[in-house]
Amino acid sequence: MSLALPEIPDLPKCLIGLWNQIPRGRITTYGELAEALGDRIAARWVGHLAMHHEHDDACPCHRIVRADGTLGNYIAGTAQDKSRRLKAEGVAVAGDAVKRAPHRFTEFKTRRPLVVLRRAQESLVEHVSLEPPKDVPTTAGGVDVSYTSAGDGVAAFVLVDVASGDVLSKTIIRRPVRFPYITSYLSFRELPLLVDLIEEVDRQGRWADVLLVDGSGMLHHRHAGIATHLGVVCDRPTIGVTKKRLCGSVELGGLGPTESRPVLLDGEPLGMAIRPTSKSRRPIFFSPGYRMNVVAADEIVRRLLRGRRLPEPLYWADRLSREAARQRSS
Repeated sequence: MSLALPEIPDLPKCLIGLWNQIPRGRITTYGELAEALGDRIAARWVGHLAMHHEHDDACPCHRIVRADGTLGNYIAGTAQDKSRRLKAEGVAVAGDAVKRAPHRFTEFKTRRPLVVLRRAQESLVEHVSLEPPKDVPTTAGGVDVSYTSAGDGVAAFVLVDVASGDVLSKTIIRRPVRFPYITSYLSFRELPLLVDLIEEVDRQGRWADVLLVDGSGMLHHRHAGIATHLGVVCDRPTIGVTKKRLCGSVELGGLGPTESRPVLLDGEPLGMAIRPTSKSRRPIFFSPGYRMNVVAADEIVRRLLRGRRLPEPLYWADRLSREAARQRSS
């Protein structure tokens, strides 16, 4: 390993600790709680946890409202139940909304854990090399993570022969996953699981010349997607592949089968969009992760497209992880 994993906080515990600071007679919003965590992009997850946590009568989550003052959902009942609790604490509620100004609370005591993680991503970029291997890869691995109904992660690795597309080996591990899904922070949810998976693959002697990762590489808000992070931590050539474009801009009009076009981020061509088959109207997006550049990534992905939407290693890793997760849930 070339770079240590950062310490990953218990974000649900951090969030509950924040909303426990809201005093009686005061309210805050999902966005303001996300800001106290360090990034407003987490507001959607804040709303999700507000509806999915261990709740009791002492819980102050009824003091969280939407940005426009409307009450929003309530884990313990209806909007009327939420209104009744707020009124009993002296909060002015009119219809289905509160008057935010006199009751707003934002004075949270917080270490802003997402800021710490964001800085870890930013410092990661200093360690990134985009120089691809000199030798043409003969094997390629794909890694993907699926989740059981209990929330555990199932990570799958599939090794494929580049020339024939034949599957050479498969490896699965299962681990608890505690960090939530928040856009642009996927690394901190799945990276510990994938690092354990790669260590297991290494023990088995089944490593690949290049690794395709279900997630972004350099096409990331901070140029530090999970493919980049994994490549740096494990010192392996990686390519990030996604079904949706996380960021950047690309002209997709008239995109032909197997045609690829550059995706620009901050004016630089940091990735590609490709229409993988004649049957698929939707492109996939890929970008270099580590020890890889756009040209080499394009050549490798093209060699691994064999009539499916995803390159062969990721197609099989996706299937394997999903099937294993379903078996674990049953």
